[in-house]
Amino acid sequence: MKRLCMTLAVVAVALMCAQAAFAQAEKAPPGKSDTLKWAEAHFKYVGEKTCKMCHKFEFDSWSTTKHAQAWAALKPEEQKKPECAECHITGKTATDSLLVNVACESCHGPGSDFKSMKVMKDAKLAAAAGLLPITEATCVRCHNKRSPNFKAFVFADALKAGIHAHPAKAGATTTTTTTTTTTTETKPK
Repeated sequence: MKRLCMTLAVVAVALMCAQAAFAQAEKAPPGKSDTLKWAEAHFKYVGEKTCKMCHKFEFDSWSTTKHAQAWAALKPEEQKKPECAECHITGKTATDSLLVNVACESCHGPGSDFKSMKVMKDAKLAAAAGLLPITEATCVRCHNKRSPNFKAFVFADALKAGIHAHPAKAGATTTTTTTTTTTTETKPK
């Protein structure tokens, strides 16, 4: 009887481990082309104000770009068209607030699980929590020939220009203009 109980306990532990491994595998990011869809299915958008708390330098730099004004660039009738709006918003929060403009999470993915400092300081943990790598696929979701205003897009050039400045590494110097722009969260009607 004792041996049977031990065997059942071992089997139960093995099943629990297998179930945990399966659950983790479901959260593993897929290939590059569908990474954002994977992230949106597993994590929630939190908005750039949350990102700004720790990344003020990057936020201030981004605030001076066209991406920070993407929603206002659309005419009111274009804001109502899904095919236009999809590239001029970040997404919707868990409370269904619309995050307008092309902000942090448009490129880096929904931040609900990677927003904490502890997670952000560990690259593997941050990736597992939905922090997406910036690849050409990130940009060409919108910078493509479907856009009525498409201009030639070269990822290598865009990468050099960047969307926001990065803090200087030790020993390096950098300057940036900082302007704060407030983006808007709106509830759908």
